Amino acid sequence: MGERCATAGSLDCHRRCFGAPPSRCAPGCGRTPLSDVWPGLPPALTARALVDVSSPFPAPAAAVAVGGAKLLAIALACAGGFPGGVIFPLFFAAAAVAHGFAGVVPAALMPAWVMSLMAATQASVTRTPLATVFMLGLSAAASAQLSVLLPPVIIASYVGVWASRALSTATFFPYKRVD
Repeated sequence: MGERCATAGSLDCHRRCFGAPPSRCAPGCGRTPLSDVWPGLPPALTARALVDVSSPFPAPAAAVAVGGAKLLAIALACAGGFPGGVIFPLFFAAAAVAHGFAGVVPAALMPAWVMSLMAATQASVTRTPLATVFMLGLSAAASAQLSVLLPPVIIASYVGVWASRALSTATFFPYKRVD
């Protein structure tokens, strides 16, 4: 599984080598260019990418910086009135921040930690804990052990809502009382 195609960089190579016997692939070959992952992007745009999307964060501080930058971008976009949602951007930002704690959180608990922080962050903004649990549960990988992951996610969602209500009565979504 850790082997890469001999002619890395071509999408056709990855299609051929996925599930192929090791004789058709060579270990340790290069990376897939961003233009192969998103074929619609022009090379002039992807050639100057500052982030290598195929590699993990080099350090925990980098993960926290990416998550913090994403949270700042979400706040600026919302304050500026730009269209779009906040749910999946919040999931991404929280996942990046959670990976910043990789040195502190044991590896066995990391999936629960990441999903719990994603749930708490999103539920604290939208104040929809049950919807948050459903979204994370339904978008989890097929190999995820939901019976293990969902209890801390449920607790984190409700703690996030409780904490946000304790800090502020304002919410991202304006609710009106219908009489």
